[in-house]
Amino acid sequence: MSGLPIRNLRQLAIGSSQAVRPLASTTTSTATTSIASAAVRNASSFPFKHQSIEEAEAFAAKVAKLRAKRRALQKVPSTAAVQAQRLPKPKKPTTIPPKPTTAPVVPYRRYKQPKPELTKFPEGHGEQIWIYNHIVTNQVVYSHSPTLRQNRALKQLPFNGKQTKPAKIRKDYWQPMALIQFNEGEGVVGRSVYQKLREFRRVHELSWGHQRKDLYAMDRKALGEGLNDQRANSIADMAAVLAGAGQGNRVKVSAADASSSTSDVVPATGKLAEVIVFWANDQDRNIAEKWSKNVRHAAGMPSLSARTAVIEQEAPEL
Repeated sequence: MSGLPIRNLRQLAIGSSQAVRPLASTTTSTATTSIASAAVRNASSFPFKHQSIEEAEAFAAKVAKLRAKRRALQKVPSTAAVQAQRLPKPKKPTTIPPKPTTAPVVPYRRYKQPKPELTKFPEGHGEQIWIYNHIVTNQVVYSHSPTLRQNRALKQLPFNGKQTKPAKIRKDYWQPMALIQFNEGEGVVGRSVYQKLREFRRVHELSWGHQRKDLYAMDRKALGEGLNDQRANSIADMAAVLAGAGQGNRVKVSAADASSSTSDVVPATGKLAEVIVFWANDQDRNIAEKWSKNVRHAAGMPSLSARTAVIEQEAPEL
């Protein structure tokens, strides 16, 4: 291919277009001129500086096509298209069941009803409450059985300071102080009284009441000994609980207790259950200010061999 300068190439392109198509319209000649001029402008980027007219036209058409494609790619998308890309796809509508017009009828229950038959207590459990006293420290332990069990007794004793809680229960230091006897078939009442006695003693250990000033004035050792001495408080608690004190105390017979009682003498609704208290020392009952009329006192502890004999024994009036 002969090498021609750029200026001669442009003149050659214009002259050839006029010679070949002398009758063409002005618009056609203008389009050809623009293509040729584009080819001339981009001649510097050609792989060869000197090319023919056909190659220049083809290259110009290729450049125009690439520019059109680039404009299409640089086209700014619409707002709706951008929002459609950002927003998540709409979920399929779920079928929601219609709300019932009327609520189902459910019986109102404030709390679960007690079911003592599921506890599987032995027969007669709770009809007796044995109160044991430590002969040195005057600590008190409650039990439903005449034999003091070490593991359960130790759980009742609080830690009031160093060397205030024994490591084990020595039977030669503990002796029965009193026995609370209920009628046959009233084990539920006895278990309720047992619970209230435990709760009242815990209150004495944590809330000192009128003894606050005296206990605060003691040193650490004397304070622990004073908190351990619960003999007088236990006797006063017995008088209060057997008189019906304490929330939920079942000594006061309700209609349900009267209907479910298995005792020979069915107590009347609203009255206090009959109780017999046996004392190892009959003078201990005078520690309490007063006793209710449903409580009878008996001097001397009954025999531990026969439990039925204790139930049938007549308590003499003191």
